[in-house]
Amino acid sequence: MLNQFVGLSSQKEKSLKHLYSLVRKLGPVRIKTLTELTGYKHATCVRLLDDLVKAGLVKDNGLGKSSGGRKPLMYVIDPDAFYLIGVEITNLYTTVLLLNLDLRIVSGEKLKMDTHCTGEYTLDFVSRTVEELLDQHNIPKGKLLGIGVGVLDPIDQEQGVILNPHLFPAGGWDQLNIIDYLHKKNQTLVLLENGTNLAALAEYRTHYWKETDNLVFVSSDMGIRCSMILHSRLVTNQKEMADAFGHMIVDLHGQRCSCGSYGCLQAYSSLPAIRNEVIQRLKRGQNSFLKEKFIDVEDINFFHILEALEQEDSLCLEVVKEAAYYFGIGLSNLIYLLRPDIVICGGTLVPKPLFFEVASDIAQKRMMHYPNSPVQIIKSTTAYNIVAQGAGCMVLDHFTEEFLP
Repeated sequence: MLNQFVGLSSQKEKSLKHLYSLVRKLGPVRIKTLTELTGYKHATCVRLLDDLVKAGLVKDNGLGKSSGGRKPLMYVIDPDAFYLIGVEITNLYTTVLLLNLDLRIVSGEKLKMDTHCTGEYTLDFVSRTVEELLDQHNIPKGKLLGIGVGVLDPIDQEQGVILNPHLFPAGGWDQLNIIDYLHKKNQTLVLLENGTNLAALAEYRTHYWKETDNLVFVSSDMGIRCSMILHSRLVTNQKEMADAFGHMIVDLHGQRCSCGSYGCLQAYSSLPAIRNEVIQRLKRGQNSFLKEKFIDVEDINFFHILEALEQEDSLCLEVVKEAAYYFGIGLSNLIYLLRPDIVICGGTLVPKPLFFEVASDIAQKRMMHYPNSPVQIIKSTTAYNIVAQGAGCMVLDHFTEEFLP
């Protein structure tokens, strides 16, 4: 029945879709609440719910509390009615997750990107992993709704390609149509979206859907990016400006950014900026255990710096603390502009020592001028899988929700 929710042709199908979406969001939920929210008559709502139950999409979870009489039916979606594949492709890792309709991770695999990982090699890994995950959990192919793919590089959604794949360690990505390639290999729906948008979508759907209608997701990684949920829906931008946050000026007379301007947040708080600062300080003679491991400091990469952070290397911690300071300034500027209820911080740096703590503290201190407009700044709960979860969520939303144009 979920397939009928796309390209709706009847009022009944629209009503079923609306009802399913509400159960997905609010469940466990009583019929009385659903009739109040939809305006449907009680008998109509019961009949539509019965259709969803018979289709295996909705079920009673048996958790209703009685006020003296019979326990009310409490409806939830059946999370195992169908399954989703969520994929994140970056120049560091490719992640493939098998998800149920609650976006719970059933299983997953990761591929560390190296010089062997051409475009076709990587997509073949994705397709092979999809088959293996379905087989391992005895899930028939007919119960797979589709594959969602998230990438952090600029994309052309119509052509299904990554526009500037120069940061990948291997070639073969130019003009490679990811959507067509995966569709031919897997014979299922394939959708492609900006990874930051998908991270925001997953955080919102899994944790904050019932709490707020407005949320901002920010990420510090290879680049500095942000995305927004407005009126409960993901705001998409076909002009690929998710990285615009990274080019917010935080120091007018500061370091030069790759965009040509001076003082961009990207030039202080991204992984490349942190790597450059670490190398420059090593060249100036500052102590670090990285200095003992590498004859040529230019051989130091992001993985080495992340490892050094885990071992509390003093130089790397100092550099990250400074990067977090600037990130906090940029974050407060973003909050002033968008005024969200909640800000979620994600990306590779957030789980590492100091970064989130310093950045959120700086932002909150700068917001003290507006004590009556509190904003929650929260660490992403699943920083390493959130984009792939959002990619799977996008597939389900394709059938049940709407994007803002």
